Amino acid sequence: MKIQTGNQVQIGNINYFTELSGDAPISVYVIPGKNGDMLIDTGFSNTTKPLLKWITENGYNITDIFITHAHPDHDWNAAKFKQLFNARIWLGKEDLNLIRNFGEQPQQPTHNQFVSRVKWITFWTKTPFFKSKQYVPDILVDVNSTEVARQYGYEIEIVHLPGHTKGSYGVLKDGVLYAGDAYAVLNGTPMEPPHAYSVEGMRESIRKIAELSPDYLACGHGLPFSFNAKTVL
Repeated sequence: MKIQTGNQVQIGNINYFTELSGDAPISVYVIPGKNGDMLIDTGFSNTTKPLLKWITENGYNITDIFITHAHPDHDWNAAKFKQLFNARIWLGKEDLNLIRNFGEQPQQPTHNQFVSRVKWITFWTKTPFFKSKQYVPDILVDVNSTEVARQYGYEIEIVHLPGHTKGSYGVLKDGVLYAGDAYAVLNGTPMEPPHAYSVEGMRESIRKIAELSPDYLACGHGLPFSFNAKTVL
């Protein structure tokens, strides 16, 4: 497995961990707070050990785990990391019934070329091999959660980015939007994700991202990149 992190190649001031395998590399991030650090997503089954090594080597004090949406390649290690770090789990309230239940919000391909991909994902997520361990979120995120985050010492803005799932949320901090799968980088190319619960809802969220116009977009798949509204629209 090939890994790239912010220790090796700096991209802005983003603390990132990216597993560079396949066409949609999995990315995890850490943002600092006043009382601890927030982990953005938790990786998948094959990223557990190298991700923990990266967290340890950098001395991150993980007190909070923000799950951008409840798909297994984002919440796979949520239960393990919650216990290991004694951390709070944050999850969009609209995704609560999506935990371990991918079919609760059926995914639609965004383009014809992704029809087979969606069928494959839908099949495998019905099996035990693609179900994350059960966990219970400590904080159910909604549009009012920015103030909650600040009470816990995080100077961030929480942004609802529905479409990929109903409860997809991003985190905006210091010009970086941690967007989960509201956008993606496939084969090194920024593009809209291959699938969504609501394709039109996802595209509306992409328009919202363009209006926010962050300096960098840090997606759940692929390396962070300098943002340009012309790229995403």
